[in-house]
Amino acid sequence: MRRLRRAQLRDAHRNRRFRRGAIAAGTAAAIAIASGASLAKDPPNIPPESHKIPVTGDADADLVSSREEYAIGYRPFAADQNRNGIRDGAELAMRCAAAIEQLLLEEDVTGPNETYKWHMAQRGLETCDVCGETVNMGPAGIVNPRLGIEVDCPMIALHYMEHGSFSYDGDLRQGRLEVTALLRALEIRYPCEPNEHQLPLAYVVNQVGQLAPDANDVDGDLLADSEELAIKTDLHDADQNNNLLPDGVEYARQIAEVIDALPEYTPQEDPGEELHKVGWFQHGLEYCEVCGESVNMGYWQIVNPRLRTSMDVYVITCHYMRHGSFSYHGNVFEGDPLHTGRADIARLAAILEMPRHCGDLGTLYAPGDTNEDCETNFADLAELVDRWLQSTEPGQD
Repeated sequence: MRRLRRAQLRDAHRNRRFRRGAIAAGTAAAIAIASGASLAKDPPNIPPESHKIPVTGDADADLVSSREEYAIGYRPFAADQNRNGIRDGAELAMRCAAAIEQLLLEEDVTGPNETYKWHMAQRGLETCDVCGETVNMGPAGIVNPRLGIEVDCPMIALHYMEHGSFSYDGDLRQGRLEVTALLRALEIRYPCEPNEHQLPLAYVVNQVGQLAPDANDVDGDLLADSEELAIKTDLHDADQNNNLLPDGVEYARQIAEVIDALPEYTPQEDPGEELHKVGWFQHGLEYCEVCGESVNMGYWQIVNPRLRTSMDVYVITCHYMRHGSFSYHGNVFEGDPLHTGRADIARLAAILEMPRHCGDLGTLYAPGDTNEDCETNFADLAELVDRWLQSTEPGQD
């Protein structure tokens, strides 16, 4: 009888929790429909929508509460900041799950400052209330010794993160992870895919020293503080246009796109006052240290006749910038470094006269350009009307 009573109480607790979640989800959907907004779709390879447990105080219904979004630098009224069709909270949860999967267990780490995961296995299983999958019932967590942060992360929580939710519901444990602490422990902020081409500022290839003018990067956006001061961007804001892509990665890609699109002339041709490039290629190849792709070992000469200035940019440098890195490392096939270093970002920005397009990093929008499309019209008024009742105070709808 006692076991039956416990089962009845557990079922009643689940039903109450389901009703609260359904009411929260329905309210969020009604607000979105009434305001003309549409919630981001879930990724097609994650069919069990029921794993995504709504969270209270989530103004944009992206599965991260407004308080959490303020704490991690996200926008509490934008459900899909990078516009890839996946709600920000779901994408971030899956990114965290993938990062935890790559961590070593405590007994396998080799360095004192290496982040690791731990799990104390017990004789028992815990079952997911949604899909019935079982995991070990023992406690688990993440430890970042360098930052002195420890975060509890039971196996059932990891299961829910893999399906896009920081909240979890097993037959033994229910709750929500400490999102801000977990992201800090994993040293994750953005849901963009990591890329090994994006070399850190302290990247060293020889005894000369660091490739960047300095290794100080107060906002962690892969632009050195001195570089941000030179190009007049905010060195305290790692994502100035709020699209969840680090500014250094985005700026490198933007500059690479501009260089790729420049008209090409020979040294004998007269381009007039047109910004252009001249190819000075050599009879040889060098390959990328990261992906192995081969490029010509020569360079592009970027010429701005109007400013009466030019600069040389190695082909391998453009390859790395396309992948989001101003630092580059090219080798010849004998294994010796050929062109390694860091692009002169300030000179590139000046010669290319960045920003060249609306939306490029550094774009200055007019005060009335609410939707930031570089035009002031009725679309901005519609955006303003759509948002005028939204509170910017943490914890308020």
